[in-house]
Amino acid sequence: MRILFFLVLLQAHCVERYFHPVTDKINASTMSNIDFIYMINLDERPEKYEKSMNVLRPYGISPHRFSAVNGWTLPFQALDELGVIYQPGLPEGPLSTVFRHEDGDEFFSCEIMKEPGVSYYCHSFTRGAIGCILSHLSVLQDAWESGYQTIWIIEDDINVISNPHTLSSLVVQLGQVDPNWDVLFTDNEIKGGHGERVHCGGILPRPLVSLQPLSYYLQRVDVHPDLLKIGLRYGSHSMIVHRSGMIKILEYFKKNKLFFPYDMEYCFVPEIRMYECKQDIVTNIAGGPSDLGTPSYKNKN
Repeated sequence: MRILFFLVLLQAHCVERYFHPVTDKINASTMSNIDFIYMINLDERPEKYEKSMNVLRPYGISPHRFSAVNGWTLPFQALDELGVIYQPGLPEGPLSTVFRHEDGDEFFSCEIMKEPGVSYYCHSFTRGAIGCILSHLSVLQDAWESGYQTIWIIEDDINVISNPHTLSSLVVQLGQVDPNWDVLFTDNEIKGGHGERVHCGGILPRPLVSLQPLSYYLQRVDVHPDLLKIGLRYGSHSMIVHRSGMIKILEYFKKNKLFFPYDMEYCFVPEIRMYECKQDIVTNIAGGPSDLGTPSYKNKN
């Protein structure tokens, strides 16, 4: 038991080691019923930050800018530590991503998960996805340690559709529907490149994590004239997170480390209670520039 506890503690510290601190905080609570608002933004993308701030300023909303973790600049050691390490005796896994490092060069390899001691991620996983997860976890860690009850996490690619202050009353109404809610998404599905709603209709196996039946994740229950209870969805661009959700998500990733992109993983958090708005209030910019797949900021004009 002592050895098992030590290994779990070591894994938790492994993930947390790569969190970024939230610095220079001032009062970023410019909305009722929301204690703090964070905007995740890469230092290399000041234009995205300014564009997102411009759409919020008319409503008097000024989030705290969080300097995002840039997965493209993480040391190779981080890639080895943060993924799911295959252990002898486990069943062979699916086709996965391995970041190999030989003679000072790094290369991306697609392999069956079967080599002991090797760190694996899901197929086509990227450094950008690692940075995204670590950025969200960094913010959640800060919010938890700060004692916040309700926070709003925004990425720097948002599109404001209607008055965001509506969310203040929706938080109250959601608390009446479900006092134990964890996450509220501020739109109805992520938007694809042409503005279409992109629905997540399935799940993939996750090594070393017990999953619910597919029907559990596919649930979309009408619980309120403005709210749906959901089991899964894509998109982490605008999430209101309750205190119970903060610790659930943090504990999950500290225990299980990284494997899928953030928006394919948060649905696996045990007993997480997720909701979304029926109508878009704050959503993502359809087809906006992204640094998840490649470090596109290097090629911007």
